[in-house]
Amino acid sequence: MPANKSALLRYHIIDSCLTNTLKRFPTMEYIIKRIEEQIGTTLSSSMFTKDIQNMRVIYGAPIKFNRNDKGYYYTEPGFSIKKFPLTHDEIEALDFSTALFQQLKNTRMFNQFENAINKVIEGYRVSKIIGKSEQQILQVEEPIKTEGNEWLDIILKAIVEKNCLKITYQAFGKENKDHEFSTYLLKEYRNRWYAIGYSNRADNILVLALDRINNVENCKKKYRSDDKFIPADFFKYSFGITQIHTAKPQTIILSFSPEQAAYIISQPLHPSQEVVFQNELEVQIKLNVYITQELKMAILSYGQEVKVLQPKTLRAELKKVIEKMNINYS
Repeated sequence: MPANKSALLRYHIIDSCLTNTLKRFPTMEYIIKRIEEQIGTTLSSSMFTKDIQNMRVIYGAPIKFNRNDKGYYYTEPGFSIKKFPLTHDEIEALDFSTALFQQLKNTRMFNQFENAINKVIEGYRVSKIIGKSEQQILQVEEPIKTEGNEWLDIILKAIVEKNCLKITYQAFGKENKDHEFSTYLLKEYRNRWYAIGYSNRADNILVLALDRINNVENCKKKYRSDDKFIPADFFKYSFGITQIHTAKPQTIILSFSPEQAAYIISQPLHPSQEVVFQNELEVQIKLNVYITQELKMAILSYGQEVKVLQPKTLRAELKKVIEKMNINYS
């Protein structure tokens, strides 16, 4: 049995002994015997002493030793660790959850989430039992840059409360522009956050990168709802974050080498991906997406392991790019 689960089982056996009203002051020898009978392994007196100390630290258990009766007891009537409502698996899931929200770190929203979780499981964390923090045994990809995350709280609140915001936005190489913005969605892509919503200035739905926002404040204008906006449909044909209002999705057919086939099949490039042909020499896949710079860069990243079969316009365009790359290395 894993060390953490074994320890939890011992704690519950000790707890059952201390809450047994028929035996008010169970001795160390009595409790150890009960533990050995139930877990099927021997327990040393030093391990028992350590378990008692861990229960005091982890559960805040008010355990004292009665010198007259030479036994242990709870100083608080009615105390029991069984009153804690979560199972081991639920505690473990909560304990690891903050590590999975690292993309939100350094924001007030994440801090409040972490504080709330810690309040629920404070003193009950599995990491305290196994002697490791979740960061030591679970590592997630962390963003290199966190600019823009300070706007997450106010934008999320505006979505929930349906408030219009005045957003000062500066696209790359351009001047600041103010948008009276009704946000519908927050989307994370490759460690960057984006706000999707209606801009009065553009009279259209825009995608704004949070790290290009210079200021956000409340707006007196009325929030503009759009019942036709469906997040899943909005990015249905997008490869990445780019959404082109006037474009139509195109059928892209790519041929991958057999060495790359398993990865492409197990990790599809896009939800629309279909395998149209496969043998020992290649695997051909079909995508139905907008042709964007993100798509081109993704294809080029596979180097000699991929060929564009269709459309011919994309094939020709990437061929020119590769020829220019070849000149750089000639």
